[in-house]
Amino acid sequence: MGGSTSSGQRPRKRRVVRQPQQLRMEWRTHGGARRGAGRPRAAGRRNVAHRTRESVRRYHAQHVTLRIRRSIGWLRNRRLAAAILRSLRAGAEKFGTRIVHFSLQFDHVHLVAEADDNRALTRAIKGLSVRIARALNRVLERKGTVFADRYHARCLTSPRAVRHALAYVLCNYRHHVRDRLHPRWVDPLSSAGSFDGWATRPRIETTHRLAEPLHWLLAGGWKRAGLIEPFVIPGPAT
Repeated sequence: MGGSTSSGQRPRKRRVVRQPQQLRMEWRTHGGARRGAGRPRAAGRRNVAHRTRESVRRYHAQHVTLRIRRSIGWLRNRRLAAAILRSLRAGAEKFGTRIVHFSLQFDHVHLVAEADDNRALTRAIKGLSVRIARALNRVLERKGTVFADRYHARCLTSPRAVRHALAYVLCNYRHHVRDRLHPRWVDPLSSAGSFDGWATRPRIETTHRLAEPLHWLLAGGWKRAGLIEPFVIPGPAT
């Protein structure tokens, strides 16, 4: 009969042998350029890029900016400003770095300094940052992070660059506040009172003196580019 063998047994089913298939592997790597990777940016402001810093030479000057978390409050508040000023005086000359000029703004601190090399600048600014953080936390009776980002440093290699940075730092309050100030008024929360490069004699309320510069460019060589008027409203720090 059809569909059976002569012995009456059913035919065996043909055995299908499946060939093994190689699994497709997806390799993921850590690091490298990926969309959305890295540290999230602070709201409203760019973070300081993690790049190799400029080479520091002892005969150049440095413009350093320290940004504080806005949750800390207004740095020109009397108690907070006093804490920062104490920290600046204590850390003005450390590890081969001399902080010569400064100004306190609403949420950041500007410094003009000399440093022997990159390591000296890094150690000094990190040490100063620790002093400031501890002082502010002590005043506010809080714990936690104080700084919004790593410090920003720009190397100043010419008289014109130093002059521009000094005007920007010492007159920075006029940059932020556009109301009328007396033309000879200088910021009491800066080293403007001890500055000897004014083109017009200013009205001095307070004198804050930090470290003395050792090298020509910051000690007075910058004056070749011209003295600074106390009423100037500085442009961007470029």
